[in-house]
Amino acid sequence: MAAILVTLAYLRSVIAIATASQKGGVGKTTLCINLAYSLARRGWTTLLVDTDPQGGVGLSLARSTRSKQGFYDFVCGEKNFNKLVLSTRLPELQILPAGQYDACARRGWPVQEVPARLADLLRAAELRGVDCLIMDTAAGLNGMSESVVKACDYVILPQQAEPLAVRSVPHMLETLARFRSEGAGVKVAGILLTMVMGDHQISQKVVSELRAMLPADLMFDQNIPRMPSFLEASAMGVPVALIKRNPPPEALIFDQIAAEIEQRTGLLQDREASDSHASLLD
Repeated sequence: MAAILVTLAYLRSVIAIATASQKGGVGKTTLCINLAYSLARRGWTTLLVDTDPQGGVGLSLARSTRSKQGFYDFVCGEKNFNKLVLSTRLPELQILPAGQYDACARRGWPVQEVPARLADLLRAAELRGVDCLIMDTAAGLNGMSESVVKACDYVILPQQAEPLAVRSVPHMLETLARFRSEGAGVKVAGILLTMVMGDHQISQKVVSELRAMLPADLMFDQNIPRMPSFLEASAMGVPVALIKRNPPPEALIFDQIAAEIEQRTGLLQDREASDSHASLLD
């Protein structure tokens, strides 16, 4: 365990961000795809990693990813990380699909080796020059999702704007506090309200109650609305910014969330620190 912690401590040039929720259907995959795209458009070399056995990221972008190897193959022992990573038409954006979960599950893998394999994954991403990992997870904070969140630097908590969110958020925060007490370094990047319905009284009430209940710095400034264009983008297999020749206005939401992520995780400070220049004369 000590060796694993040393390895993770070394990997500071890569910022790993997981998304997590207690229930499915809150928009994690939509968030991950569009946030990764926005970060890449902002110049960050971004690796989108699908750790959900259902492979939602890959299926949302290309049906052919179902047959490809990926995250679970790496966890199961595949050594060549680079051959698992898929390039996209945006050079700064790369994808590691979920891979062959069923085949790996049949072979089985020692649970105690998962943290070490996740550390290997972070190291391999660093060697590829990745600035930021976005890791989509299955619903719940147990099993592989727990291991992934514990291995990351930050976690984003998408919460659907429904009454259950008001009751579930404290439990999520308590669980993450337990992870930290167990030695994980993961921090909460923020709670992000999703599927907000602007013309629905109950949805708006949930938004107001959560923002009144929680510290302002724990909540993202932006909300993600429920919009048909997000379903359209998923059906087309593209980020919402690419569903039309000119990006629709709602694509800007993810750019604004990406800007918040830069501030909340220190990405922007890292870039500013590295942007030193030599004088022309001195």
